[in-house]
Amino acid sequence: NESVPGNQSMGGNGFVRNPLDDPSLAIVAAVVCAANIGLLLILLFTYVTSYRKLKSQFTLGLVIFATLLIIQNIMFMFFLLAREGFHGPGMGFPVLSLSVVEFGALLVLLKTTWI
Repeated sequence: NESVPGNQSMGGNGFVRNPLDDPSLAIVAAVVCAANIGLLLILLFTYVTSYRKLKSQFTLGLVIFATLLIIQNIMFMFFLLAREGFHGPGMGFPVLSLSVVEFGALLVLLKTTWI
């Protein structure tokens, strides 16, 4: 196999794409993004419930924080599904890894919220 630019190699059938460059990974990232929205909705419900009881500025800040992250994830999911630029060569793995890292961070936040 002879290496060529762009993380592709020449095989018997022509060019073989690196699996991490697969544009369909952006669709998987959209699924993870939807899971992030679900976690954020759970957090938002928890924070709103706490705010109603405590009327704390910190809790209000958490409500605003969760709301903004929900908006960000909705926009990101829209771009993943509707904008071709997020599906180009080399974009699948980076957008998926960002979504997975955010999912992990939200799991930690949810766990610490429910202690």
